[in-house]
Amino acid sequence: MKRSKRFTFAAWALCCAPLLQAATPVDANFLATQHIAVQGDLIGAHRLTDKAGEHVLVLSRKQATDSFKLNASYFTRGETGWKQEWDIRDGVDCPGLDADAGFFPAATTFTDLNHDGRMEVTVSYRTFCGGGVDPYVVKVILRDGATKLAIRGESLVRFPGQPPFGGEHKHDKALLSPAYAAYKQHLDRVWTTVSADNRK
Repeated sequence: MKRSKRFTFAAWALCCAPLLQAATPVDANFLATQHIAVQGDLIGAHRLTDKAGEHVLVLSRKQATDSFKLNASYFTRGETGWKQEWDIRDGVDCPGLDADAGFFPAATTFTDLNHDGRMEVTVSYRTFCGGGVDPYVVKVILRDGATKLAIRGESLVRFPGQPPFGGEHKHDKALLSPAYAAYKQHLDRVWTTVSADNRK
């Protein structure tokens, strides 16, 4: 039997509120009436509007015996229905070892950092395949239309009374450009929140 690994993280910081745009949570009934498919179990969904129109973000997870699949899909309403603009797919296939994967729903954000009237969407999640007390793989991904920017690395594991370990991470090269300074600052904030791995 696989062990259930405990992963806790701090609440999403309200310091960033001025940059966050309103998004309304929607449920499975709404998605069904709109004929928006869910790839597995629904983790969360949000409806929002910006300069480009009306959108829906759907987070879902599919679990099998030794594997997890995560999917984040972004839809825009068109004249003939909802069209998928992009998706983020990831997961683990981990026979015989501990496996886990999940989103950080509280850290899902909708921003307009470049003030162009179009929403940027930030999605964060973790995956794990291994044993013992290894860190999780953590990814924080921002989508601005076709542009995809990310921080990828591992959780910073803390046990009471012991020095922390893990926490290594890397920014996409584009994030180091001055043109994306506001994006980097935002993603760094999210990373600090979701990479904190406090275990007992």
